[in-house]
Amino acid sequence: MTIDIDDAKFQQILDVTVGIQQIGPTEVRTILQLAQLAAEVDLDDDPAELTLLRALTARLSTATGVALDRFPWLSPIPTDDEERAAQIAALVRGLPTTGARDLAFALAYLMIVSDLELAPVEDALLQQLQRALTIPPERASDLIDAIARIVTPGAPEARPVAATVC
Repeated sequence: MTIDIDDAKFQQILDVTVGIQQIGPTEVRTILQLAQLAAEVDLDDDPAELTLLRALTARLSTATGVALDRFPWLSPIPTDDEERAAQIAALVRGLPTTGARDLAFALAYLMIVSDLELAPVEDALLQQLQRALTIPPERASDLIDAIARIVTPGAPEARPVAATVC
């Protein structure tokens, strides 16, 4: 199953995460690198994850006006907890705003659940991201619930979750 993110759904995701905050080119690239890490952390080349990552990259590029023709992919993907923690810590420094951190967490969550399987390494990554992005547990839960409602067919429309401004 592929998660289908059309323009309206992507706008809802932006409304829930960044609201009216602007996201710069460095933040866009970092957000997408974290989404790539989430897609590949289980070392399974799932076509649905790749399709979703491409769709999110295109939508984020369009929404922010940031050209991503030279998107710097992470390579290699860190395979152990220590390497992953170092990579995440380095990436998170490129996300100074609350909205960018919330969006990175939300897109990572989408990548993780896109194959409908939650491997232990994916769950650990999501928890690691929450801590590194300094997202309080209740905010992380609200983001997950809102994103799930947005992408689940027939679910009630998600309402924006009050974002904290950093």
